[in-house]
Amino acid sequence: MSEEFDEKTVESVLPKSFDDLIEEVHNKGLCGECGGCVSFCSASEIGAIEMSESGPPRYINKDNCLKCGICYLVCPQTYVLNDELNKRYNYRVSIGNWRKVSTSQAVLDEIKQRATDGGVVTAILMYLLDHNLINGAIVCKEEAPFYRVPFFAQTKEDLIEAAGSHFDVSKQVMGLEKYTTFIPTITYLKKFLGSDMVNVAVVGTPCQIHSIRKMQELSILPAHVVKYALGLFCNFNFSFGEDFRSKMEEKFHFSFEDIEKMNIKDNLILELKDGKKIEIGFEDLMEFVRPACLGCRDFSNVYADISFGGLGSADSYTTVLIRTKEGEDIYNNALRESYIKEPVEYNTSVKKSELLAKIISFGRMKFERYKKTMEKIGR
Repeated sequence: MSEEFDEKTVESVLPKSFDDLIEEVHNKGLCGECGGCVSFCSASEIGAIEMSESGPPRYINKDNCLKCGICYLVCPQTYVLNDELNKRYNYRVSIGNWRKVSTSQAVLDEIKQRATDGGVVTAILMYLLDHNLINGAIVCKEEAPFYRVPFFAQTKEDLIEAAGSHFDVSKQVMGLEKYTTFIPTITYLKKFLGSDMVNVAVVGTPCQIHSIRKMQELSILPAHVVKYALGLFCNFNFSFGEDFRSKMEEKFHFSFEDIEKMNIKDNLILELKDGKKIEIGFEDLMEFVRPACLGCRDFSNVYADISFGGLGSADSYTTVLIRTKEGEDIYNNALRESYIKEPVEYNTSVKKSELLAKIISFGRMKFERYKKTMEKIGR
């Protein structure tokens, strides 16, 4: 005897689709535009969804959508697979699992001169390239204050070019319509579906690494090419237009054209060409923050192999949180072969406790902000 289903019953047994992602994430202002759904869409070859120039991903052709649910599964804002990931990566509140905390610095002067902090991410990527452990690294580089572009680095020169946020006046992009410190670099993974490259490192924000780990949990192509996930600490990113640029300049008494270098530690630090340094507290920057970042709960990139940031470290040094065995191996090898160094005076038990305390504090602060955001939108 055949069984009949009404339309509502059929919908209840189908996987979640991009329509559900629009309803539950996009329409609630939670899409971080990480690019995971577009990168791993099973209908990418026939054009179902794409990144938009401004705002969340969108349909190219809705009829081409296979309604397989992959886009929904890999989105970092759906919480699907979080239990599996937390078990795999031994998650602990609020900073995740960690094997070692350290403050360190690149050895090569060429890296240190360009680096935002200690250049440790660049130095480790250089170690991986030199030893043929990766074919390249998906990174982003800043071409102007609050303006980044995706970049696939395959050589030492590429890595140094992408290092830090020290701006070359001749390359600055002025008159932009939109300024953002976030770029969906993992959309580059689509390029490796038919590629011979099988070992790639990805440097990304928590939402980007989260999406990649979800893909790997599901064994979705091209997740297999990501050999190392290097995560950045992330309180929030900025996104604003020309009007807000003028407002920011007026509010904090500087001009974008005068910015020499930009960094984020306990606050936003702008170094100007005349040597002046401006420090701006996060509480004064909230009107310029990407709204979706307020719905993110991960500060220290809990699913990365190694997490990096400037928080808690002295100037010209990087705070490092090693999380996985793979991360520990490449960090220790880079240290042993003098790609990076750990100054003794910054790695005492007291200093390490101070580093952890700061990371935990920022992690809790971001989690509390996330909870308030969820309560506000009724989710």
